[in-house]
Amino acid sequence: MNFKEFRETQGRKYFPIAAVIFALFVVCILFFFLVFRFQAVRSGLATVMGILAPFFYGAAFAYLLRPMCKYFEHNFEHRLRLRMANPKRAGSLANVLSVAVSLLLALAAVFLLLTLTLQSVFNSIVDLAVMLPGQIEELTTWLEGLFAENEVALNYIHNLSDSVNTWFTNFFGNELLPNLQEILNGVSAGAVTILTELVNLFIGLVVAIYLLTSRKKWRAQLKMVLRGIFPDKAYAAVVKELRFIDRTFTDYISGRILDSVIVGVIVYVACLVMGLPDAALIAVVNGITNIIPYFGPYIGAIPSALLIFMDDPVKCIWFIIFILILQQVDGNIICPKILSGKVGLSSFWVLFSTLLFGGLFGFVGLLIGVPVFVVFYDLIKKAIYWALGKRGQEELIERYEDTYHPPTQEVKKRPAFLRAREDKKRT
Repeated sequence: MNFKEFRETQGRKYFPIAAVIFALFVVCILFFFLVFRFQAVRSGLATVMGILAPFFYGAAFAYLLRPMCKYFEHNFEHRLRLRMANPKRAGSLANVLSVAVSLLLALAAVFLLLTLTLQSVFNSIVDLAVMLPGQIEELTTWLEGLFAENEVALNYIHNLSDSVNTWFTNFFGNELLPNLQEILNGVSAGAVTILTELVNLFIGLVVAIYLLTSRKKWRAQLKMVLRGIFPDKAYAAVVKELRFIDRTFTDYISGRILDSVIVGVIVYVACLVMGLPDAALIAVVNGITNIIPYFGPYIGAIPSALLIFMDDPVKCIWFIIFILILQQVDGNIICPKILSGKVGLSSFWVLFSTLLFGGLFGFVGLLIGVPVFVVFYDLIKKAIYWALGKRGQEELIERYEDTYHPPTQEVKKRPAFLRAREDKKRT
């Protein structure tokens, strides 16, 4: 038997085995470098991430602005086609106009937020250094009147007041002022990093413009690549999963933004009613930090409470009570209503994914940890259901779904074969 005959007869038999062995060999090599050369791999990834940072920024900007671009493009294209004889030119012009309008609106929103916050932040830092000792004394006097008949509480109040005053005096007198030169040197060194990030953001904005104007071309190219790699059945499954990922991220991000806007408006109105200072700054801080699940409300409440404390310590206590009530209302009523059916995770898994991805990837992990975990959760769930189906355990799946995900909930969350059975029963 010559080589050609062997390839035609035995090659098809042994080629999958050889491919699996080669894949395992590559995975073992990657695992070795990941375990025994972790620092080198991490340093290399950090270098690559730093180089490609503008492209990551651009991709993030483009993904966030894509729904807005699609909305404007649809409206522009409908109107331009009524006025232009060439439909292709009308579509191209609508695409460019939608990208331009979306970017202008986004930049205007960022500029408005910075205008509302930067001046207030600067004034608050100055007020902190000037007014904090007096506010501590005022709060101590109020607490002494409140606990006038409790000697133990008065003792704790006096000790706490003395400790805070001592720390404040030492910090500004013995630490901040003598080390001011070192702080200024650190700020000068950090200015280079800030300038680098600003350059990356500008390049990322250019990348976002290119991605948004060419998004239809990118989608066509991705379709060609997937068609060339996968057969029809696998291609349909991959496209379905990609659409699920896109829908999960889009719905989650848009839902969190809408929830944060609602919380910010409620905080702003409450600050005006209670007569609190810097209502716009407090509303913006609490609205933005509310995007982060679980921990965001407390991250925004701490600096806001400190800002109010400098104006009136009593109002600070009322603000803290208001924030605690608002977060209960938001966590149990507002946010579930907005994100209902869009995440599909229990509170336990939301907390788990927030802690896990926040610990691994920092602030970015806190923002996208939940939708990323939703995708992994869905893939694992589908794999388990497929394995149970192969072993003839559909009844087990159906019993689980009927118990924990009954049909009265969102139907699209149930497996396809269960939806088919239910449709058949209804007909």
